[in-house]
Amino acid sequence: MPLSLRNVTRLSHAAVANWTAHELLEHYVFEAANATGATRAFVALAEAEAGGLVLLATSGAGWTDEARQNRLSEKDRTSTITSLVARTGAPVRVADAPADVPGYVSFFPGIRSVLAVPISLERDERVRGVLNLESDRVDAFNEEHEAFAQTLADLAALRLSMDDLREREAALVQIGKELSGTADSEAMLERVVEITSQVLRAEECSLYFLDQANQHLTLAATRGKGVRPARKEYALGNGQTGMVAETSAVVRDLDEMRAFLGVPIPSVAGTVGVLRVIRKESSSPWFPNDFTDAEEEALLMIAAQVGAAMDNARLFARLMQSERMATWGEMSAMSSHMIGNRVFAIKGDLNELEYVAQSGGEVRPLVEGMKRGIFRLEELLAEFRDFVRAGNLAPTPGDATELVQATLAETFPKRSSVTLELNFATAPLPILADGAKLKRAFSELIENAVTFMEAKGGGTLTVTSRKVSRRELLSTRMALPRSDYALLTFQDNGPGIPVGEKERIFRPFVTSRARGMGLGLAIVKGIIEAHHGGIIETGAEGQGALFEIALPLKSQKGVK
Repeated sequence: MPLSLRNVTRLSHAAVANWTAHELLEHYVFEAANATGATRAFVALAEAEAGGLVLLATSGAGWTDEARQNRLSEKDRTSTITSLVARTGAPVRVADAPADVPGYVSFFPGIRSVLAVPISLERDERVRGVLNLESDRVDAFNEEHEAFAQTLADLAALRLSMDDLREREAALVQIGKELSGTADSEAMLERVVEITSQVLRAEECSLYFLDQANQHLTLAATRGKGVRPARKEYALGNGQTGMVAETSAVVRDLDEMRAFLGVPIPSVAGTVGVLRVIRKESSSPWFPNDFTDAEEEALLMIAAQVGAAMDNARLFARLMQSERMATWGEMSAMSSHMIGNRVFAIKGDLNELEYVAQSGGEVRPLVEGMKRGIFRLEELLAEFRDFVRAGNLAPTPGDATELVQATLAETFPKRSSVTLELNFATAPLPILADGAKLKRAFSELIENAVTFMEAKGGGTLTVTSRKVSRRELLSTRMALPRSDYALLTFQDNGPGIPVGEKERIFRPFVTSRARGMGLGLAIVKGIIEAHHGGIIETGAEGQGALFEIALPLKSQKGVK
């Protein structure tokens, strides 16, 4: 095939076509052999995990699976030409290899001419691989052949670099989703180190956070294979990891055992941790396996995402604390008033009791009244205590449907004018939850529904559970991170809630019932949000209430 500009243009288009990198290399090695008249050809790429060249594409007669596996092995002395190109980044063209290269022994019999060119965009960067051409003729390759082969190698390098860039961009997007898309912080960080180790092809990736109290780095998440386990803790300045935290600077090193890259996790408050990756050192003398500038830049971007996520979490916590303090002020005034009224009534009964006892009158009605007052006071204090403790969880693995079923068995009245309809998910809905607290929340909704429906002569309570994604949540008002959720609904056909009251019902001291402080739904909301979930009411006035609860499903290990 003539080495025309048209052929080069056609092959350039192939570099950006919708082919896989392996398909492109197979195509290029065939085109190179065909255009130069080579007897056979191959492309070998450098792989960090293998610590050297790995043969990926071949052309010509004689290639078998065994030949492909052994072509670049140490016993194959002809690989010295390929290794020389990989080490120096310069092309090699040999007219008569057996005569011109000392100790040359061809892998295939009869090989005389060899042409090998590096796959690398820049001559001073690490070689990505080698395109190797062989012929059974002496002086088979000329300058035009070398220029054509180098053009194909450069196009292959361009495509490989594009694939690397796309992979890193996709990884950064995925890490961003993980950092904002799950309430399970442990699973989130595990996914971050998993994705980072994959995209940087590292045997180990570990994430440490700085404990400000003792100035030690503590391991938060790690993923590794083929290297010793990550240390649980580092003091500032101790080892390369501790040095990153102390200096807030990148540490990139290569020694006899491993390649190390550690970067600080930045925050508005300064360095809050360290993200590091490690590779085992290569056995190849020409392939050092250390981390590149591009890989350092990628790790810095990932660390910046982690730091930004931590800043956002702290800001959200401060906002929540501000809201909580405002609520505390309102609660202090209201509860003081309600409890004070009850205590005042009990004091009145006590004074009356003293007078009646002295005059010999009947004291039983006064004693009963005082007992009712004390019991009422205890109810108020218990409700207040539940509100205060709503966010204090002792979470364990559980199933959302099973918790609802258990609550119904304990709460729903055995004899009632209200009937029960259930529609539960058949598959498990695993959550990390404080079962007692969630049952407290569910029972509040069940008791409210039953109370309002019985007041109007009866009705039906419909309870459902199913798995949904964030996009499938029934209302956009439930603003939650990207994740899969257990959606639980409690629907009645009581009087319903007026549109203007739907947002107010979750505030403290808002109630339409005669009993209680009006903390019931505020407690429910606090419990659900402490589980990183959401609750809204979406029923229509006059047709009944509909409470929707979304609880994040617990991620299975290794599965998003």
